[in-house]
Amino acid sequence: SYEKFASFNYEQIVITLLGVLVGNIQATTYNVIAEPPSNMSVAVVVDKVAYPLEAIFGILYKGDAPSATTGYHYAFVDNKEVKVSEPFTRPPLKDGLLTTLNEFFNRSISNYELNALPQVLEPLPSIHRINSDFHIMNQIPSIHIYGNTSATKYLEDNRLEDYKAVLNVAYIGLDNVQVFENVKVSLAGRSSRWIPKLSYGLKFDKKNDTTLFGFKNFKLRALANDRSYLRENLCHSSYKSIGVPASRFSYVRLFVDNKAAGLYGLIEAFQDPWSATEFADGKKGYKSGYLYQGVGYAQLSSGGFKISDLRYEGIDMANYRAGQYKIKAGKHKKRINAYQDLQEFTKFINESSVSTTPESEWEKKLDVDGFIRAMAIEDILGLSDGYMTLSNNYYLYRDPNQNNRFTYIPADMDTTIGNGFYRLDLMLSGNYSEHPGFFYRPLTRKIFSYPNYLNKYKEYILKFTQTLVNPSIMFPYIDSVVDMIRPDVEWDQSLPRASKKEAKPFGGANASDIIDLAQNYNPPGLTFSVENKTESLDVALNGPYRKDTYVNLKDFIREKSANVLAFYNQPNTSL
Repeated sequence: SYEKFASFNYEQIVITLLGVLVGNIQATTYNVIAEPPSNMSVAVVVDKVAYPLEAIFGILYKGDAPSATTGYHYAFVDNKEVKVSEPFTRPPLKDGLLTTLNEFFNRSISNYELNALPQVLEPLPSIHRINSDFHIMNQIPSIHIYGNTSATKYLEDNRLEDYKAVLNVAYIGLDNVQVFENVKVSLAGRSSRWIPKLSYGLKFDKKNDTTLFGFKNFKLRALANDRSYLRENLCHSSYKSIGVPASRFSYVRLFVDNKAAGLYGLIEAFQDPWSATEFADGKKGYKSGYLYQGVGYAQLSSGGFKISDLRYEGIDMANYRAGQYKIKAGKHKKRINAYQDLQEFTKFINESSVSTTPESEWEKKLDVDGFIRAMAIEDILGLSDGYMTLSNNYYLYRDPNQNNRFTYIPADMDTTIGNGFYRLDLMLSGNYSEHPGFFYRPLTRKIFSYPNYLNKYKEYILKFTQTLVNPSIMFPYIDSVVDMIRPDVEWDQSLPRASKKEAKPFGGANASDIIDLAQNYNPPGLTFSVENKTESLDVALNGPYRKDTYVNLKDFIREKSANVLAFYNQPNTSL
């Protein structure tokens, strides 16, 4: 049977509310984010009587109705008949509240209790990060991109192009709504464009002070390659735990043109003014140093590749501008000599040695402790697309507040924790020297030729394993996050996808070029694979799931930590 429905007629609604007020029963404002079928509308059912809600910003439905005595829930209605109801009743508001949170249809909980990961090391002295509500770990806000359906369709249909659309963006948190106009929206990533669920980059206007909780640029990560939806969360949270500069991570629900796109990861984009938010407390007028991005590789028109592994490329600056590096921040970043600082650093790496270059010289050039911390987590969490493995997904920041020495910043952490490109036996090894690229990349090869630095690295690997990356510490955090995201994972996986999988995922490059890249520019053990993953959330978390380069999340943590501890327990292993 259908609940009694209050008429949509405006005069009747006014009369109803007047009657409520006369009877000394206060009205409540109800708010819910929903995507009803095209032929239905949204209502709130209060004490078994339905009242219409009106759409604002496309996906947020709002309206006044009597305060609940026994409870309320939201529903989809057709011709004044309730067709779809939430399968639970929400309790009446307490403490005299007269408006609900911005609730989400079919979610009974809005605030979750999460276990926290420990702060293993204090943040590096260079970090002066703003206090911000940009990342709310125990909630899932919603973001709506809208304003030009032709532009968003063009983005979806031409996803290998670098096209930017100017659109509107609504951010809907539990207790606040912010709407932004003239936001530049583009597709994010490189390999992430190969799959149907797309990732997005959003940029606010440079010419004004508009930000979202202090951040002007950010990315919406599709999480489509990780059926656990947790790997990027764990990696970003771990870097925070060890005090290394990096983006934070949180979850959002994304809608595009009133249609659900799914559960996404919210991360910061490394562009001005990000360096101010991370290293200068968000100070206005902060003059950023150069922020160099390691892109991985660039294919040359003449044949072959340039690799962003910090090898010395000689005095010709054009060798650094071939596309393997980008400059994301800094004054005059488009000038050809903007790469000079990076060139000089690679020359220093190339020419240094234990016998001729004291550690004090290294400390002037690089925050070595921060780099060693980052490499230890890169090993323990199995970053298969990081600096050591693929010379990819990192930034070097030339910090003006640190006498212009470089700070290492890790980024883009989806192919991690047993979801990657390298053989599992290498990624799961407890012997640090077997991690792909440890001796192969110029910076790790030189840094870890110094006994003190190598000993510090070994100490960090053991410390991080004992205090962070092990079942007793990580599994309670994982389980609490899963409790929060499970309904949204199920929702996400039920949604239709706008784009089809790319038939030529390497942009049309021929197989021989890819083999050349894999064999001649990367350490052994690399296995390229573009696989359509279909395992359930529980299998992705707990198994059984194991292939050449893939293993379920918890088994990776369990086995990696056990292997590290076993390696350090050997009589011939010393710190």
